[in-house]
This record gives sequence, C-alpha cells and structure tokens, in this order.
Amino acid sequence: MFNLIKELTELVGPVGQEEIVLDHMEQLWRAEGVAVERTKVGNLLARVGGSGPKVLLAAHADELCYLVRAIDPQGFLWLANGQGWQRAYGLRNSFTIGQRVKILARSGVMPGVIATTTGHLATLALPEPGELNWRDFWVDTGLSRQELMAKGVTPGTRVIWDASTEQFGQHVVGKALDDRALLAVLTEILRRVQRDELTCELTLACTVQEEIGLIGASALAASEKFDEAIALEIGLAGDIPGVAYDAMPLHLGAGPVLVHKDALTHYDHALTSRLERTAEDASIPIQHAVFGSFGSDGAAFMKADIPSALVAFPARYTHTPFETGHLGDIENLTQWLCAYVSTQRG
Repeated sequence: MFNLIKELTELVGPVGQEEIVLDHMEQLWRAEGVAVERTKVGNLLARVGGSGPKVLLAAHADELCYLVRAIDPQGFLWLANGQGWQRAYGLRNSFTIGQRVKILARSGVMPGVIATTTGHLATLALPEPGELNWRDFWVDTGLSRQELMAKGVTPGTRVIWDASTEQFGQHVVGKALDDRALLAVLTEILRRVQRDELTCELTLACTVQEEIGLIGASALAASEKFDEAIALEIGLAGDIPGVAYDAMPLHLGAGPVLVHKDALTHYDHALTSRLERTAEDASIPIQHAVFGSFGSDGAAFMKADIPSALVAFPARYTHTPFETGHLGDIENLTQWLCAYVSTQRG
C-alpha cells in the first residue's frame, strides 16, 4: 500500500486548486469500473453500487498551502496562510523555515525555499524573537520581482511544501498524508470489496477545501442525502517526547482510531457503536479518542442531518511536510471499513 500512498501524497493539490488530485483519483476509480461524477464545486464521487442504506465514505483531496500575499521589490515572496490567517504565526510553526517549496505559478511549478535571517547576520542585526509572525520569513526563488511576475506569480498564487514520501521501517513519512493516505484507503476498499458483497448502497467521495472550513463536504451534504456518512482522516498520536499520555493516549502501530468527538461535533453514537462492533467481530485492534483543535468533513454531514462517524489512523507531526503514520494502522483501517460495508445489518 505504500506505493499508492506515495503516489497520492506527492501530487500537487493545495486548497482550492485540487484539480491534479481529482483527475488522478478519477482515473484510479474509473479503472475499477465504477461510475464517477464531479459536483459543481469539484467534489469527486464514485457510485460503487450495492443495495441497502445509502452510505458515504469521504476523504479530502486538498493539502495545506500558503498563498503569496505580496512580492517584495527585491523578489522575495511574502506569504499568507491557506487556512485562518492572523498576525502571529507561532514559534511552534518555525519548522517551516528552511523547507523547500513549490510555487504554482501560471507558467508552471517553480522551486523556492522558505527563508529567514540566520546565523551571523541574525546575531549582528536582530534581537532574539519572542514570537514568529508573517514578516519573519519569506520565499526566496532567486528571481527578481519582474521575472516572477512574468512567470505569472501574483498575490493568490499557491505555495506548497516540496517533500517526497518515504518509508522508514513500518512508518510512512511525507507531506499530505492528511488526507491522501485516506484516499488510498478508499481506493483499496473499491479494489477489495466485491460489489455483490456490499450490504449498503456505497458512495465514495473525494472532497475539496476541507482545510479551510469543510467547503466540499458542506456542498455535498446540501445537495444529496445519505443514511450515514463516515469521514476518514489523519489522527493525532501522542507517543512523542514531551506529550503526556493523558493529553493524547494514541500510539503508532496500536491500530486505527475511532473518534467520539472533536472540536466541531459529537459523532453519532449509534453509528460509532456499530463501527466498534465491526472491529470487534473482525478482530481488528482499534484505539478510541477525543480530539481537540481538530475538525473533519463529518461535522458538515452531521449539520445536514446525516448521522456521521470519524475514523482515522494515528499520526505524528500533523500539518507538517514530515507527517508520520504507521502502515499497519492504515492497513487495519482499510480492513475495518471493508468489513463494515460488507457486514450484514440487523
């Protein structure tokens, strides 16, 4: 499964500009012989078939990004956040400094690096920072302002991390595991479950603009009703130095996660309980969690009167270019959902 995850995570697909990912997913899903359609805002739907309650499995296409907010007269690119945008950025986000990036200019993808004042010059010219804000770092492309503009770089141009996806033992490390690893899970469900084994009328969704406010999921929920929906997400592992067990008791390699609540909603108790029973019956180890500072497409479905659940694989270092998950957890999540959509319902 690693090869599929690598294939999908290395695609370019920032918030609001997910076309490459959507096109790729459409090719993968059509190759499995299912009917595929696009909604007006760009959501990709695969109508898998089966009979019974209408079940939706959803994962999102978009990855985190920056946007160019201004081009400095010397050619540096000043950035804005692709999610919420406030004056301060927070010192815990300093990992982004030094990262290679791709600038999605109108003329094509361009390389750059997120830079800041460093070393000798920083010691001589600047005080130690007490916070990190959006004037403390920029993108250096080696080009002048005129050259950048000629290539079609303007305010609003997306900038994403340039990171490959690698396997370290049983760990997978890279950008956009959130949420491309879950698109890999959906694709594997499509490949593994025979249509005559389905105990539901199954739809798979690749949604857009999740990272800016569940935009694609909200549009889908407004246009079509399902009997239940399951959002697939990256999760939060706390098995790293400095994080107390009681803050986040999830571990890599201990199984996928059934999330009972996040910052946006309490997930449907009956559906969550059915998923728990499915894991027990299939002897699939799972972990349980409550998430803070976290939301998913499931909240948009719940607000539209669609009972929804959230499942995830635990991950370290979320929202970075080095997100880290465990291949065993992702495989167990796949098996869990395969069992759920093919289990007889009482």
